[in-house]
Amino acid sequence: MVRHALISVSLAALALGMAGCKIIKTEELAARAAAAAKPSAAANATGLWATKVVPYVEEKAAPFPEVAAAAKADLAGAGAKYGYREAGEGAPWNFVTRLAGTVTAANTESRAATAEVDLDGDGKPDVTVQLGPVIKGTSIRDALPFVSFTQVKNQIEFADVAKSFNTAAYDTALKDLPRDRLVGQKIVAAGVFTLKSASDKLLFTPVTLRLESPQS
Repeated sequence: MVRHALISVSLAALALGMAGCKIIKTEELAARAAAAAKPSAAANATGLWATKVVPYVEEKAAPFPEVAAAAKADLAGAGAKYGYREAGEGAPWNFVTRLAGTVTAANTESRAATAEVDLDGDGKPDVTVQLGPVIKGTSIRDALPFVSFTQVKNQIEFADVAKSFNTAAYDTALKDLPRDRLVGQKIVAAGVFTLKSASDKLLFTPVTLRLESPQS
């Protein structure tokens, strides 16, 4: 009798254990494994940097003074001619441009470091250039027609794409700048800026940047 009772208890425990288990089909396991192995949106963005982002910006870039002047006079017209925006009416315009100028001041104490750059030689700054490591905004991402919100799952992933591009810009173009002696240096850069209105501050985010030796 005792033996029969023990067997009954064991069978009951086994039944309870099985009731709490979920049988997962082979197809579901394969789908989970594939999802885990799939690169994240941020990883995909990083992979695009050298192969697509930099070549696109270098090829597309229009002269910054030309674009900035056009945007100040007629933002909608300048956007249609030089800019790009994925969203419709009312969304900011994103411009891919190139510039060359002299650093008149540099704020390198902040992690969101910037430099003021004179483009026309009058000694006054015409644009603020982001130096990082903290790079504000999503201008790089938003200026690229081959990067779309429809390619990711949600806003969080889309934000991660922007952060990845900003990090790549810092790591490849900005990290090794001599920050303690930038003032007076001439920089040559290709990058992006975004305007929602013609009166917005001109904040340029480099994709490539180099210091150019003065003419001897």
